[in-house]
Amino acid sequence: MKRSVVALGILGLVWAVALPAAHAATLWQPDLSKGNPLQGVNGIYRQGVSGTDGDRSTATDVGTAPFLIDTDSTSRKNLWLDGGASDNVSLGDGYSDIDGSKNASGDVSAPFMLLTGDAAKWADVQITTKMDFWDQNTGAAGLVLRAAAKTKFSDPDSFYMLQLTTGNSNVLDSMARDGITQPNDTSKNPDGSDEGYTLRILKVVKGKWKMLAEVNQDATKVHIPQINRLGIDHDVNKGTSDGNQDADLLVGGYFRFVAKGDALTGFVSMDGKTFTQILQAHDSDLKAGLAGFHHYDHRPLFKEILVEDAP
Repeated sequence: MKRSVVALGILGLVWAVALPAAHAATLWQPDLSKGNPLQGVNGIYRQGVSGTDGDRSTATDVGTAPFLIDTDSTSRKNLWLDGGASDNVSLGDGYSDIDGSKNASGDVSAPFMLLTGDAAKWADVQITTKMDFWDQNTGAAGLVLRAAAKTKFSDPDSFYMLQLTTGNSNVLDSMARDGITQPNDTSKNPDGSDEGYTLRILKVVKGKWKMLAEVNQDATKVHIPQINRLGIDHDVNKGTSDGNQDADLLVGGYFRFVAKGDALTGFVSMDGKTFTQILQAHDSDLKAGLAGFHHYDHRPLFKEILVEDAP
């Protein structure tokens, strides 16, 4: 028997539960040390359209392109999967269901996204990753499950997502259109500046969004990893500098998203071993699909990526 720590983040309740040892089958565990191209299951779909900078989906330079492995041995993010800088996508002018639409500035945009897997068979699965944010304090990034396959950014989105928003950043225009509001968390950075850390479970079906669950750091005793540039979990200096110095070696935090039956559950961890449940929702609209990542107005980094059967 093993013991798992489980928490209800909104109520701040934590308890230990004895569970049988689970041996989940590994579905995807990319070896980032092999460099680019990133190896997936049945290929990799990459997406990123950034306003006036245009479609970056096939770009080949790290930071501009979505989801390339940084292989620069002198970089602090060497062998992290760099999600790319998804600027000019949101903050009131982004769309996740483009279908040829233009944003408020007159430019087409689409969130950065990575998808891989077996759309017919990946039903009860979980995705885990270590995540950090590069040089930014605001924006949103998330882990995706049960996603519909896409061949181009104008294909409508369908998926579940565990999303971390920092800095109380605004939502996509398409989210606002569907009644999802900007986060409003009162927690602060170590230097006392307002920041905000919000986790949400979101659903989008054929381009239409719905928020299924939400927890702010100011409403839970469970620690949400503070991986923004000034956050205490961003680097080894724990927010005592601006996070951009050579000595600010990256740390990051772990996030896990589980879909099993109609239960959608988000977990967090700082060591990658003990995961604490922080929020949960129930929904049965999406039965199976691809796994991956999604972000806008941020530059997330990923490593220790693992997709496996849900225990």
